[in-house]
Amino acid sequence: MNYINVDIIVGKISMGLPQGVKTSQITDLCAETCAYMAIVHPDYTNLANKISVKALHKTTFDDIRLVAEKLFRFVDSCNRPAPLLDPKTYEIIVANADQINARIDYTRDYNYDFFGYKTLEKAYLLRVENKTIAERPQHLLMRVSIGIHQEDLESAFETYDLMSQQWFTHATPTLFNSGTPMP
Repeated sequence: MNYINVDIIVGKISMGLPQGVKTSQITDLCAETCAYMAIVHPDYTNLANKISVKALHKTTFDDIRLVAEKLFRFVDSCNRPAPLLDPKTYEIIVANADQINARIDYTRDYNYDFFGYKTLEKAYLLRVENKTIAERPQHLLMRVSIGIHQEDLESAFETYDLMSQQWFTHATPTLFNSGTPMP
């Protein structure tokens, strides 16, 4: 079996890159290239998703309490408080963070194909300062579930599990608004 010398490939690639290229730009290019390769084999969209999700996981928290804090304490460009979470949803998440964290399965973020993930990224995942994504797909699904069921955590966890295992999803208005100040 032939092995590829990654150092040689990376060296050749980096020789052709302009100064100041960010790692995130290289990651995006790799993911998009894999997505284009879906015409060769459909599994390339899964690889593209894995690259994108791995990059998202490096820039976001895996503790829902920290995500909730960031979303709830968000201030707009005029430095005014502009919370992205409903106060009740925020309180439920903070009060039950350990239990919620134990139920979230971040490996399920890898179950989307590239185009499904990109749809979530562009339209549904909440963003904070500098339009930086604060949520992972599993945070979104848990926020929606808690927004719907409130203190009934067992029902929220059941809804989360069914959505994260892709048995069903809610309609766009619910995904956009559940758990936010305008539910």
